[in-house]
Amino acid sequence: MFSHKIDENIVLRLLEERHAEEVYSLLDQNRVHLQTELTWLTDQLSLNDAKEYIRAGLARFAANNGLRAGIWLKSNLAGIVSLHGLVWADQKASIGYWLGASFQGQGLATKACSILINHAFGELKLNRLEIQCDSENNRSCKIAERLGFTQEGILRQSWWSRGHFADLVLYSLLASEWQSRKS
Repeated sequence: MFSHKIDENIVLRLLEERHAEEVYSLLDQNRVHLQTELTWLTDQLSLNDAKEYIRAGLARFAANNGLRAGIWLKSNLAGIVSLHGLVWADQKASIGYWLGASFQGQGLATKACSILINHAFGELKLNRLEIQCDSENNRSCKIAERLGFTQEGILRQSWWSRGHFADLVLYSLLASEWQSRKS
């Protein structure tokens, strides 16, 4: 299983079905905050939907096609980080992340993404990672930049969000850049 202790208060752990109530509760409490970024988060989201969200992440992990991990702060689920869209032939994947509103501004997403990046470049031997952020989500863009990702461009009107087409900022990081940064 995928589990990393980031520090004495923060743990990154593969989501399991036993976490469904925590995932549902975090999503439900942050519905308004998260709906702008998580287009699949609807008012009809149920505990069963949270279970399916976790099952899909576990299936991805079992198929060696990424992972979905919870970020726990002092035993409270704070958010999720994921590795998805793996293309083994090109040795690349994407990273996604989200936090409950009360957990923002503490460096949790940056720390969790660092662990995921180490895993992707170290254990999975990937060469390239991408992050796509809504151009209006400055917090998310800052996380990518803090991690050393390079902005490659803007994907204009690339996704439907908040009732209109929104632009996405495309960031990338290469394994060689991450290694240089760590040295």
